[in-house]
Amino acid sequence: MSEHPAAYSLEGLLRRRVLLLIGTLWLIASAAAFYGLREKARILLDDTLLEAAEQLLAMPEAALGQGEAPPRVLEIGGDETDIAYQVFDGTGTLRLRSHAAPVEPLVLTDSEGLVENTQWYALVVKHPDRTRRVIVAQARAERQATLWSVYAWLLGPLLLVLPLSAWMLHHVLRRSFLTLEPVRADLSSRAPHQLHPVEPNHVPQELQPMLETVNMLMARVSKLIEAERAFAAHTAHELRTPLAAARAQAQRLAQEAQEHGVPRLAERTQALVRQLDRLTRLASRLLQLARIDSGVALRREPIDLSQLAGLVMDEFGEARAHGQLDIHVESQPLEAVDGDIDALGIALRNLIDNALKHGGSGARVRICVGPGRLAVQDNGPGIPTDQVSRLALPFERGSTVAEGSGLGLTMVQTVARQSGAVLRFTPLSGPDWRFEVSLSFPVAIAAPSDAGSAASTPERVSSGA
Repeated sequence: MSEHPAAYSLEGLLRRRVLLLIGTLWLIASAAAFYGLREKARILLDDTLLEAAEQLLAMPEAALGQGEAPPRVLEIGGDETDIAYQVFDGTGTLRLRSHAAPVEPLVLTDSEGLVENTQWYALVVKHPDRTRRVIVAQARAERQATLWSVYAWLLGPLLLVLPLSAWMLHHVLRRSFLTLEPVRADLSSRAPHQLHPVEPNHVPQELQPMLETVNMLMARVSKLIEAERAFAAHTAHELRTPLAAARAQAQRLAQEAQEHGVPRLAERTQALVRQLDRLTRLASRLLQLARIDSGVALRREPIDLSQLAGLVMDEFGEARAHGQLDIHVESQPLEAVDGDIDALGIALRNLIDNALKHGGSGARVRICVGPGRLAVQDNGPGIPTDQVSRLALPFERGSTVAEGSGLGLTMVQTVARQSGAVLRFTPLSGPDWRFEVSLSFPVAIAAPSDAGSAASTPERVSSGA
């Protein structure tokens, strides 16, 4: 099984490659420059030896002494002098030497020109009349040190330039990549339903194809979501009509069976009606779930939670009349939350229906509204702790014996996720309320000031798809 490649920094990759390129080119250029400078340095050093030899050949005979031993030593500098020389007469007698030169010949040769040994690099020159021979030499270690100092001056700046280049590249690349920040901020700040194209105004030309691909992908996703919504709406209409017709026929058949004195047929027909009712409820829940999964809760508008709770509670008139359902405002003021009123209405309706259905015959349910919070509490038998984590799973009904499809809390979970809310199941230990299901909205926005728009919201809360 192959592992996913590790994430890497594009900025670091570019920095390393540019520095490697700079260092490689610098080394190549330094090697070429060193080769050329080495030859020039050798010529200059050889010219220095030749100039010194010519000056020694031109010295007057009186400056060389009378041939006595030891030979005359010409003090021209301290021990740091790089060049040593010796002057011999025609008989091979040492007449003059520098203080750094030994008494023995620097190099053992009778020929003229450049001569090397393990210690010296020497130039041997003879006077045209053969009365004087001059040896001018430079220590090999000094000569090599001079050549390598040239190469050190070529490579030394590289040790300073590379860290400086790395620092400058880091800042240049960082500032360059910051030009992509508007696109990243735009995408990260969008709500899930905002799938409009990204404006390519501040994107480099090299990233334009990728951005166009992202825009095409978002356009396809938007079309798929719209298709899902249209399918859910059309299916709801097409499926409810035949189910309602089948139920009407079953009820008519049950009535005729009663009129003709066939109780057994009437009983079976009533069972058929109950199954059709159950199928209708299940189809309605499935259509609601399909609608929610298609992204209906991704739309955003300011919603007054207390008003939403009142609108949904009005649909449970019978429960209100029997004192089973009421509303409780936990604190004021209540700020509007950002969401879709249809989707949140479906979620709240399912929570109330579940609480009334599974709380028992004498169940009492309370809707609690607070700042960024919408909860439903009941006084039923509660739910075992080990089953709480499974409540939002599809077709999971817990240990209840009441009828149901097991899809209600699944829809609520989907609405919560798409709305940016958190769904919580909380067992309560109070004497009046035993269990609570709540939606917590972490982000609140200013409540709408237009009362007319709030008054028009009841028309958008619907139980169907």
